[in-house]
Amino acid sequence: MMIRRVCCVRRVFFFRRFFCAALLFLLCLNAGAQNRAARNGTARNGRTSRAETAVFREEAARISRGMTREKLAAQVFLSAVEGRSFTENTRRLLTEIPAGGIMLFAYNVSADTEKSRLFIDELSRFVAALSVVPFIASDQEGGAVQRFRGKAALPAPLSYWERREMTASGAGGGDILAVLEQDAMAAGKELRRIGITLNLAPVAEPLADINRSFLKDRSYGPDAAFTASAAAAFVRGMKSAGIASVLKHYPGNSGADPHRSRAKLDISAAELERLTGPFRFVIDREEPAAVMVSHVIVPAWDDRPLSLSPQAVKRLRDFGFEGIILADDFTMAAAGAAPEVSTVEALKAGVDMIMAWPGDLRKQHRAVLDALERGELSEARLREAAERIIFQKLRYGLIRSF
Repeated sequence: MMIRRVCCVRRVFFFRRFFCAALLFLLCLNAGAQNRAARNGTARNGRTSRAETAVFREEAARISRGMTREKLAAQVFLSAVEGRSFTENTRRLLTEIPAGGIMLFAYNVSADTEKSRLFIDELSRFVAALSVVPFIASDQEGGAVQRFRGKAALPAPLSYWERREMTASGAGGGDILAVLEQDAMAAGKELRRIGITLNLAPVAEPLADINRSFLKDRSYGPDAAFTASAAAAFVRGMKSAGIASVLKHYPGNSGADPHRSRAKLDISAAELERLTGPFRFVIDREEPAAVMVSHVIVPAWDDRPLSLSPQAVKRLRDFGFEGIILADDFTMAAAGAAPEVSTVEALKAGVDMIMAWPGDLRKQHRAVLDALERGELSEARLREAAERIIFQKLRYGLIRSF
């Protein structure tokens, strides 16, 4: 009897050890898979897990610690460049200031997409050799606002709403959203093939009387719920193709063209809630890489352009948004100050990334360094901004250094 009991105890002990070892093996296997996913970027596969987020944050911090002040300051700029080829002027500018992102416009794009691809590849490799691989950005909203044609072309956003309305009583709206997502994914695959990694789209503003004259067909329509779902479908489609998206223009536009004049949204709290609803929805569902803040003045929030407002940044962060906050172009009349002045004010307010034109980039970069030297801008704030940008590059698989 004693022998049987001993044998029984041994069997139980053996099976417990076996079970614990098997469980440990499975946990290690899962951790390894998460680390491999982190190394390759996981954005196209859905929401980023807590484990992946921790890995990316640690790596972004490690990368930023190895950067000089000059390179940290360069990381927060999304700069335009001249021409359709890699000129000597561009080489000198990016050598001095290896920007965190490069944005392309119609004047940069060749009819031959292979030429554009080679140009983008040269830009990206050049900056990566000096600092951190840059985002390559472009506006590819669809319709009137898109830089690439052919396989990357998209219909006007408003056309999806119009197609939905053409169905009986709006029936089939879900199918329209599926079409939109597929369109975005197909265009995104072509953009990614060419070398674009950051799409300055979609517009997440519902169409209304206050913004119709400016937005026109760039909005997904007057219904806030449909606009939210459509913007989410667009981000999801682009994400499936490996493209990071930028929601814009938070919290909304007035009818005035911000390129030409100051813009003001003097509206009720209820109307502000309706305008910002799609932004909250997409942030919650799709974790977009970035949100672009407009220069509009909202008296209910601040008497400054919101691109310079700590209040605007706080409201976005209160939504749970942890991505890049990008300011709209500071050469617009609505910004109300010189780009180098606005750059420092925006960073102080909590904005992470600043657009720049080639003729302004040196002045804006110098202004950031001078503000650091004076103590007007803290290095901690600049590092935080740079790390948010690097985090998204890790998330989308642009950086594979670990």
